[in-house]
Amino acid sequence: MHDEIHDALSTHTDEYEIVRERHRVRPHATYEVRFRGERAVCKLEIHPEAELGREAAAMRYVDAATSIPVPELLAVGDDHFVARWDDSVPRATPTRDEARIRALGRGLATLHADTAEIGWTGRLEPASVVDDPTEPPVETEPRWSDTLIALLERRARFLDGVGYGDLAREVLGWVREDRALFDAAGDAVLCHGNYFGEHVGLDTDGEVAAVIDFEHALAAPAEWDYLRTVLPVFGPGADHDVPEAVFREAYESVRPLPTGFDRCREALTLCNGLSYLRSLHLQRGDRDAPHAVARRARRLAASIRDRLAAVRDENRGLTDA
Repeated sequence: MHDEIHDALSTHTDEYEIVRERHRVRPHATYEVRFRGERAVCKLEIHPEAELGREAAAMRYVDAATSIPVPELLAVGDDHFVARWDDSVPRATPTRDEARIRALGRGLATLHADTAEIGWTGRLEPASVVDDPTEPPVETEPRWSDTLIALLERRARFLDGVGYGDLAREVLGWVREDRALFDAAGDAVLCHGNYFGEHVGLDTDGEVAAVIDFEHALAAPAEWDYLRTVLPVFGPGADHDVPEAVFREAYESVRPLPTGFDRCREALTLCNGLSYLRSLHLQRGDRDAPHAVARRARRLAASIRDRLAAVRDENRGLTDA
């Protein structure tokens, strides 16, 4: 067993047992444990890009202020947290059939509807500085474009180290030039950031029983979260034949997407591309062949450049008209 997990758990109690390591993908490792006699999960930072204090704050807020079920936090430390085990959460990627995809659409919309009073965009504050879990733990930004630019600046700093910092700054420059496109987005809600099937447990009636992995949570327009869900779930390589229209219909049965969403969709998709380029390098395992990662990164970077050129051309055409 790794010393890191013993160090984390022993700061809270001597009554613990490490059952097994379940998952290790940078920037986190996840362990199944027994914690003060309870079956639990311990999530631990293993890379400087991790921000588990912010994830813990998101979980506490969702638990205290919404109808969304999340596993109860049993302990929170500087670089880890312990949450009660929930049997409804899939331990492998579940089959994405139409019923599950409809449940995901309704569930994501409910999270957004329940947090529609946030009122501003921004990163989440760490749990250690949040006094009232019912208050949105958000570091306020005046506009969505400010929050997005700050996010992309962090992505650019990481991508500097893998050779794609210049591309990130090209995207940043364009966002700064066209702030109005982003600031016209809908009102801020709590965005999960990774609302995939493996992060959502369903009960026997097909309704959401638990939501986990708020590591990318952010106060932002709902469109941001919608796209961060549908791009991976319905994009190239999807392991199902359910169309995105099914997910969107289920989402909008609870909460309609804002007017103008389809116009800003391509712009938000482009910005998300930098996050996926970061994840490709950050999450690669020791067994991933460097040349394979580099090849995928080149393809993704080329796609981002093509999208940037197309969006600029479209906006130039609108301006000329």
